[in-house]
Parts: sequence; structure tokens; C-alpha cells
Amino acid sequence: MKQIFQLMFLIVLLLLATLKTSAQDLSNTFHSRLSSETLKNAPVKLIPYPQEVTWGSGLIAITNINISDFDALPVSIKKLLQQLFNESTVSKETSDFSLKFIQNNNLEDEGYSLEVSDKGIEIQYKQKAGWYYALQTLKQLTTLKNGQTHIQSCVIKDAPKYAIRGFMLDVGRNFVSLDVLKAQLDIMAQYKLNVFQWHLTDRPAWRIESKAYPQLTEAKNHRPTRNPGKFYTYDDIRELITYAKERQITVIPEIDMPGHSDAFTTAMGFAMHSENGMAALENILIEFFAEIPVNMCPTIHLGSDEVHIDNPKAFMDKMIGICHKYQRDVMVWNPGLEITHDVIRQTWQSKHIEGKGYREIDSWNSYINNSEPMTAVPKLLFKPIGYQSENKVLGGILSLWPDVRLEKETDFINQNPLYPALLTYAWATWTADIEKSSDRYLTMLPSKDTEGYDYFSAFEDYVLHHKQLYFKDLPFPYTAQVKQEWKLSEPLSKEAALLLEETILNNKNLDTTSWKSAIGNTIIIKDRFKQGGYYPEAEVGKTVFAISTIEAEADIKIKTWIGFETPLRANRTYTGIAQEGQWDANGGAVWVNGKALPAPKWKNPGWKPSNQSGWGTKEDQELPWADEELYWTRKPVEIALKKGTNTMVFKVPSTTEYQNWMFTFAPLEAGTTTQVSNPYSEHYYSRKALFEASPDTENEIIFLGNSITEGGRWEALFPNHNVINRGISGDVTDGILNRLDEITSSQPQKIFLMVGTNDMARGKSIAYVLKYTKAIIEIIQKQSKNTTIYLQSILPINPNVGHKFSGHKSNHQNIIDANIQLKELAKSFTIQFIDLHKAMRDKNNHLKAKYTYDGLHLSDAGYVKWKKEINKYLK
Repeated sequence: MKQIFQLMFLIVLLLLATLKTSAQDLSNTFHSRLSSETLKNAPVKLIPYPQEVTWGSGLIAITNINISDFDALPVSIKKLLQQLFNESTVSKETSDFSLKFIQNNNLEDEGYSLEVSDKGIEIQYKQKAGWYYALQTLKQLTTLKNGQTHIQSCVIKDAPKYAIRGFMLDVGRNFVSLDVLKAQLDIMAQYKLNVFQWHLTDRPAWRIESKAYPQLTEAKNHRPTRNPGKFYTYDDIRELITYAKERQITVIPEIDMPGHSDAFTTAMGFAMHSENGMAALENILIEFFAEIPVNMCPTIHLGSDEVHIDNPKAFMDKMIGICHKYQRDVMVWNPGLEITHDVIRQTWQSKHIEGKGYREIDSWNSYINNSEPMTAVPKLLFKPIGYQSENKVLGGILSLWPDVRLEKETDFINQNPLYPALLTYAWATWTADIEKSSDRYLTMLPSKDTEGYDYFSAFEDYVLHHKQLYFKDLPFPYTAQVKQEWKLSEPLSKEAALLLEETILNNKNLDTTSWKSAIGNTIIIKDRFKQGGYYPEAEVGKTVFAISTIEAEADIKIKTWIGFETPLRANRTYTGIAQEGQWDANGGAVWVNGKALPAPKWKNPGWKPSNQSGWGTKEDQELPWADEELYWTRKPVEIALKKGTNTMVFKVPSTTEYQNWMFTFAPLEAGTTTQVSNPYSEHYYSRKALFEASPDTENEIIFLGNSITEGGRWEALFPNHNVINRGISGDVTDGILNRLDEITSSQPQKIFLMVGTNDMARGKSIAYVLKYTKAIIEIIQKQSKNTTIYLQSILPINPNVGHKFSGHKSNHQNIIDANIQLKELAKSFTIQFIDLHKAMRDKNNHLKAKYTYDGLHLSDAGYVKWKKEINKYLK
């Protein structure tokens, strides 16, 4: 018996160690140079965020400004200034408020400094790029109120983390006019992206003028469905490069060789890698370089990916040699044909981990067409540029491949989360402050009560702010999702799923305590590319249920995006459009308050692509995406909500291994909040499971509360007593109520309770805290009649220590008021109230600085003081 007990004890110790290690690992999966508090407290939501910024006291009204030598300024600079200040504001004469430009060769090439004070604006720069970027930042600092310009006072010193911050668009498959391309360059420039990769040739068409071989651009040699005969003249190419250069953007043309060359082969009658093909390509490159000089095009991209030829070395040696002869740097895709030259590799797969020290541009996992809107933003944000590479990473290029035929040339914008992705990528390549992250975030949002969650919450506010300010009339498919919470069942067999569905439809009590917590508008259960999801190992044929609640202040109707499997826009392969009356081709369903939500009326019900896995057929690739196939391009769904709590249930089955197993629910209007039935963190459930696995002992003295309790080393503080730590970081009053059965099961001798600060930090009222604290005491007294309860006051906070927990620190007075009422509550139960607030506060009623390291949590000295105050109650 003794041996069994010892074995059980060892198992518990191992479990404790494992959970502790897991908790430490989880806390270490994210690290950023900028804190979430820094981002939340910034008076202006700048994208990208500067490397260094000191905010001034407020806005400065500009009535008149003196810009020296305005007429002599470069055209691009003058255009920016004219956007910021109207003609009546700009004075050529002496003014008390001036704008000065100072060249400073000590700054980085693209760096700048910007100071805005009541005396004026001073911009320092080394090169024109820094000058231009400083004005882009100034533009975001500027607001117009009642017709008058106001600028936020500040001091900024800034420079990009990466030299290459780009966007690639494939126009070889679908032609895009210069005007539309210029509009994209304008947006890139606004967010300091500086490279446009122009993928000019591909299987369907050759888009570059050719004087030597005019047949390359003839309509008969292009795919008849892909804008045949559409191409760019050399004048067009020079025009776009000039336009980009004015905006500090370098254009990198891509002439794809020797693969993706069907149009070339059709027009010329021979393959690129043949002897005739290489001779023709030499003439094409020489002509291109003669028309587009090196100062306009210092780098050329040669493709080289997704092809196998019998003479790879000879081919690449010749093509790279020609480019080098004409002083062009060369880029190629990686993986691609093997190359020994010093060229730039653009990584498109994770197979780049060679660590050979070559120059590298990161495009891995940054294809916009392979993401859907809600997961594209966190995926791009959380993956550090050059992730796991040991090469010389120059930066990154965000890529968009509209392989499927476009009905309208701008559909590449409508059908992809282009602008949310561009803003996020600008941050990832310029600010680049996320130094450590988790692969989990490629397919899911960080868990609540983690640094990653707080950071993303702050960043999401920035994205939505820019959406409202600069993208009102443009497609911007992203909505707030950080507060959208779900509970997910485990993957269920067909029989188990039917039983659970019956329970849900009959409004029977459903215990979701053991269900997995999830956050976001889109929940990926299992990613097609095996990059993760909430159940990455789930078997085909299983079904997951998801539950969330929506709180409505009145009977209202809201508009939402609802979807299941999201097709990837480069490949027309997925399970297809649902049958009439259904939501999902795989059998998915939605219920609101126990009633089935009617599915959309499909225009093409039951349509399926020819292939359910692999690559789409040529015929299917020529079918443009219909609006109804993508949840953000079809008409939003209107849902009627009742006042109070509304329950959303999603049934999400899996039917194929290639399926993107997922669902989306994205409210488009404010006025509602969503939360799960048990809105607790993964840490909460881990700790709760650990407590329940621990054996009961005699004469337990339990310390019950949140992170402040969890952080106490109570066994060391009270070595002569059987003290038990039952604190859980982030816990709230109803969280403690949810786990009281385990607390009272040992019939403890004493319980020291402290709770309430997290409730108020999350917007709960003092009355709410009192209500649930009262319920906690009542249940303890009912379930463990001989337990002595000590109600401890909520600790004070110190807003002057640390830069985190602003939500807690703003409740300074609420904590004082709550403690007065908690004391009265203790009196009504005839239990001891311990006023730790009084014992640990300074003259300003703040937590004494020596008792805390961050303004909320306690230092060792704080716990020693706590022990001193309660020591007499343990005797």
C-alpha cells in the first residue's frame, strides 16, 4: 500500500513538473521588442510602428507654416506636402511655425528623424528615401479638425529592419492595367514598402514587348481566356518604373525561365532550355536591358522554379552570365534549379534550410492567395522574416498568385485579403519587432492571458483604425476577432456527433468544461497544408462542434460573414458549393438559439470542381471564382438576436484529407460581444486538471485566488503548516465558482480567499464582484461547514511601476470602493476580513513600490509582508 502511495506521489510530482515546464514553454513562445502596453497607449496608431518614439503632450494646431525653398523641392516631396497642408496654410514668408529639412549622413540609408513641437517640424534624413518616409509618417500624425490641420507632437527616430519590403503580383496569368498597378504602388508607398516584383510572364501569356520576336505578344499565342494579346510596351514599363521610383519603390521585373513557359514555346516553336531557346532568351534579355537601363532596373528575376530540364547548369550559367554582363543583380526562386552563383534566392518553400550564407528574400508562407482574411493577418504578423534561416536575409516579399482566370482585372483585390495583408507585412518587414513566436500562430490566435494575445489585440486595433481611415471605399475583408471566443468539442465519430447534435437541438444541459478553448472569427480545425489547427491529427470522417454565446443589449439584427471551407485562390480544388438548403458541401450546419440558421440561396448548388485533391484541372482553372464561393464576397448573412444571451452552434464535419477543415463566423457590426460559456484560458484548465488529480490531505490551509495567489511560495513561507496553493493566473470570481468542488472536497481547515481585481480589469462592476464573492462564500459554507474562511481585501496597484496592466491600474479607486463593500460582506457572514490594502499601500493609496515589480504582482518583499499580516490567523 505504501509503495502504491509512493508511486502515486511520484506521478503527481511528474505531472506538476510537466505542467510547470509546459507553462514555461508557453510563456516563452512569444517575445517582442514593443510591448502591448506601448502599442495600446500610443496616441497615434502608426503603421509601420517606428523603432523609437517619444510622444509629446498632445496635438498642435497649424494655422500657418513656413516651408523653406518649397519651390525647389523634388516633385514627389512637394506632392506629399500638398496633401498635408493646403495652399492657404503654406507661407513662403517668415512664420513662427516652420518645417525644416536637414540632411544627416550619420543616419541609416532609409532612416529619418522627425520632431514635431510647438516651434515647428524638423526632419532629418540621409537619402531621399528617408525624407519620403518621414513625410509618410507625418501624414499619419496629421488630422483635420474643423478644416484646420493638427499634428501630434513627438520625437521619432526610425529606420527599417529589412532593406527589402516587397509585394509581388503575377500579371502573366491575368493582365492588370497600369492604372490599377499604380493604385497598388500608392498604397505600398504609404506604408513604406519599397519593392514591387512584377511577374510578367507565365504559362498563359508573355506580357513584355519584344521587337526581336513580336510573335511572343500575339493574341493567337496566348491562352484565349487570359487577356490574349495584352502586354506592356517598353514605354509602359518605363512609365511604371518611373512612377514607382518617385515613391521610393524599386521594380524587379520577372521573366520566368525555363519553366512556366507555355506561351513562349507556343510562339517560338521550341522550349526555352533548347539551344534555339537559349539563343532567343539571350536576345530577349539584351533587348530588355537596352530598353530598360540599369538605373531603372538594377535587379532582374529569372524564375527557375518548378521545372526539371536536362541541362540546368548550362542554362542557368548562360542566363546569369548575360545578366551580370549588363550589370544586373539576379534573383531566382528557391527551391529551383541548382545554382552556384552569387544570386539572391527568393524562398517559397521551407526547403531553404541549407544555411550556405547566400543572400535570401523570404516569401515562405506569405502567399496571400493561400490564406483567408481572418487568419492571413496573424500568420503574417507572427512569422518572423527569415524564420529558421541561417542565410543573409535581406527582407521579405509578399506574393499574390491569381492563377484562376479573373473575370474583372481588379478581382485579384476583391478575392484576396490584399490590403490587410499589405499593412501587416509592412509592419513585419519595417518594424519587425516580433523576435520569437510559435508555429501554432500560423493557424490560430494566441490563447488569452498570454503576451502574444495582448500584442495581437493591440495590433488588431491598428489595422481596424487604418481600415476606417484610409480604406473606406476599398475592399478590406477584415473584422475584429480577438474577442470572439469558442469552445470546441473533440473530433467525434458519426454516431457520437448525432448524439451530441440531438442534445443541442433538444436544449439539454451541455457540459463544455472539457472542451477546447478557441479564439477568432475563423477557426481552423485541421489545415490543408498540415501546418496545424486545433486538432491537427484528427481523422477524416470526424465532426467537431463549436459553441459561442453572443450578448445583445436589445433585440437586434446583425450582419455576419459565415463560411466553412475556404478555397485557396491559386488552385480550384476544394469540396465545392453546398446543395440547396445546406451551408456546406461537407455537411456543416449552424444553429442560433437552438434553431437552424437558413443557408444562402446558392446560384450553382452542388457544383464541385473536377478534382477533390491535388491541382485543379485546366478547365476548372478557367472558371472565375463566383462571389458565392468566398464568404467575404457574397452577401452577408443577417441574424436575429434576442436581448441577452444568444447561443451560436457550428457543426463542422470532415470528409476528405485535402479539405481545409474550418469555419468562419465574423460579425460585421458593432453592438454585440461574443464569449464562450466558460471563458477561461488554457492555463486555467491545466491548473484545474492538476488540482483535481492531486490527492486530498488532512488539515489543508488553502490559498485561493488569481495570479497574485499563484505566485506565492506558500510552502516555504509557512513550512510548519499543510498549505495548498490554489491560485490560477487570470482567474475571476466565476472561475473560482466553477472549481469550488475540488476546493471543498478535502474539507479544508482554512481558506484564504482573494479575488476581484481581474473582474474589474475586464469591465465587471463592483456589484458583480460582490455577487459572485458572496456565492463563493455560500457554497464553501454549504459544502464544507467546518472550514474557516478569511476574506482578504483586493490589493492596491501602483500605476507608476512597470508599463503593463493598464486595465488593472485604471481601477485604483474601484479597488478602494470594492474593499469597503467586501468588508461589509464579510461582516454579514461573520467571517474575518483581512485588510491587506491598508497594510501594503503608500500615502497615495498605491501599492508600495518595494512590494511589487510591475505595479500589480508582488515581489518577494510583498509576499513577506503578506505573511506577516496573516501569520496570526494560521495558528
